[in-house]
Amino acid sequence: MDKLVHIFCVASTYFFISYSQLSYSWEIDVGLEPFPPLINEDGSGLVVDMLNTVSSRENLQFNFHIMTYGRAKRDLESRRVKLIGLTPYQLETQAFYEYATELNWHINTYVDIFALNKDCFNIEQLPDGSIGTLIGNAEFLAEIVNVPVIKFVEVSNLEQLVKMLALGRLNVILFERMSTMSAIKALNIENIYYKKMGIVPASLAVANTKEGLRLKSQLDSVLDDLDNNEFFSGFINYTSMHDSGTVIIE
Repeated sequence: MDKLVHIFCVASTYFFISYSQLSYSWEIDVGLEPFPPLINEDGSGLVVDMLNTVSSRENLQFNFHIMTYGRAKRDLESRRVKLIGLTPYQLETQAFYEYATELNWHINTYVDIFALNKDCFNIEQLPDGSIGTLIGNAEFLAEIVNVPVIKFVEVSNLEQLVKMLALGRLNVILFERMSTMSAIKALNIENIYYKKMGIVPASLAVANTKEGLRLKSQLDSVLDDLDNNEFFSGFINYTSMHDSGTVIIE
């Protein structure tokens, strides 16, 4: 009898350990900058949908936190979050890559310049503090368009950026096409011109640590099997617009 009890106890312990291992979910705090429709202010978005699909296939639980890109980078460096986005794939500053590394996954985004006057598209001639973008983006955008970072002003959200442009407090906005156009349309501001400045692949980044690299390896293996067209067909179609024109308010 004692032998049977011993066997039962050992078997129960083994079952508990096995069940605990199977049910374990790695919680991942994610810092995301609003980037409609990829990442929306309310925590929804196409990238969020993609990560939730990954979560359903892996033992991962993503806790999404909406914040400025500047804060996302600080929180990744200080280890308050484990994953951030969207990053300019392989285009961030050297200081960023000292504490962070990006996933292999990316999606191409178009960076446009927006203005009320086409003459302002000549950004080399613009005064300091006249180019608006979101917090955390000025430094790498300045490198992309080859102008001093002192020409930039960073604000916390797209709505504020568009309003500052409309009021003449900024000469231009420099940011991603679809998200900026979405904000312009939401505010119903007409007669804003745009011009393509370049293509910036957008990605997600982890901390450059042992734990971060383990997360990167797991996410890379899953995302490599996902088709971007499955999640981002509407967004990808948006990039087929003319390289310049007027933002259409519908």
